[in-house]
Amino acid sequence: MPALEAVSHLSLTVSDPERSAEFYNRVLGTETVFKTKVDTCQLLIVARPGVMIALRDHPEPASQTFDPARIGLDHVAFAIPSRADLEAWHTGLEADGVSCSAIEASPFGLHLNLKDPDGIAIELFVSEPA
Repeated sequence: MPALEAVSHLSLTVSDPERSAEFYNRVLGTETVFKTKVDTCQLLIVARPGVMIALRDHPEPASQTFDPARIGLDHVAFAIPSRADLEAWHTGLEADGVSCSAIEASPFGLHLNLKDPDGIAIELFVSEPA
């Protein structure tokens, strides 16, 4: 098979794209780079170097809440370069009033977990095996 270089973007179904864009821009440091209406759906794209997230709603969503146990997305994980950077993220999230977990170690690395306004699980991850 030909090479895959990286994930191009994420596309998330959210209840309020404007609210979600504000959250991602404030918490992850993205900025809104595109906004349109497609039929009755709103689409916003937020981005920063290496990360692009499409946020869209649907006129009749199957459910009003995110559930990681449902078939589909369990969580979104972003790679963080070092333990020091992850600690800085943790400090910044807490200072901004964003509810998040403590930094947790696993055999795979270090994890910091939070949720967006719709409860979509977000993980900040350092590949630093214990």
